[in-house]
Amino acid sequence: MTSAVVAGMLFVAGLGLMVAAFVRPRDRSGSQTGISESLRELLPTIKEGEEQNLRLAGITPEAYSVQRFAGLVGGIVVGLIAALLLERGPVGTVLVIAVATVLGWFLPMLGVRSTAKKARDELDQVIRAWIVLVAQQVSAGVEPAAAMLVGARMGKRPSWRLLHRFLLAAQQERRPAWEGLVDIVERYGIHSLAPVVSALGLAAERGTRLSEAVLVAAETLWDDSTSREREAAGRRAQIVVLPATAVALALAGILIYPPFTSLTGGTGVGG
Repeated sequence: MTSAVVAGMLFVAGLGLMVAAFVRPRDRSGSQTGISESLRELLPTIKEGEEQNLRLAGITPEAYSVQRFAGLVGGIVVGLIAALLLERGPVGTVLVIAVATVLGWFLPMLGVRSTAKKARDELDQVIRAWIVLVAQQVSAGVEPAAAMLVGARMGKRPSWRLLHRFLLAAQQERRPAWEGLVDIVERYGIHSLAPVVSALGLAAERGTRLSEAVLVAAETLWDDSTSREREAAGRRAQIVVLPATAVALALAGILIYPPFTSLTGGTGVGG
């Protein structure tokens, strides 16, 4: 047992030193150089969707790499401790360490995806509300570009400030303000808003008045939001109806079974 503990501690220490060797310290100027290319080569390739999740979660790829390796080392440590406490034999020890290591490796990824999903949903709702505000101002006669910037300044949450920053950046680059919405959709992967962005782009290409395109986009988003609410309400109703139906059938079976058995000549449970 003692030799196993020593071997496990040496293994974990060696792995920790290997991870630390790949991490570059701060340089003399005070700027952090991040993770070396060697460490990045050891990690799975970060796909575009994962990069969008990292942006939404506010985590850099370097910090994400450190989290994955820290989770790996932590999983091994927890697995070793659990295996020593459980004393399941060699096979059990290997299985416990393997499960803990896999969990430690994937937990940071699951955490990033969960955080990104919440941020993406919030940004989606903010943009939907913003489109409605813009449409109301356009209907009142406000110029669409000005209405977009004014509407984005009405919210106080970070998502509203993010929207305003992208719209303002597009305008400062001498592009239409609504193209900032295109940048948001592409950068953060908010695919639910792609039809609206396409509609605005198509209107610009055809020379359609932007005010009309905004009103159409607001109506499209409203219909989509309404259908989403109906689907969600249907799912909630199913969650309530299915157990209630099962209980009703069970009660009906309890009430009907004894008379049925007596009529058919069955002996029943106590026969």
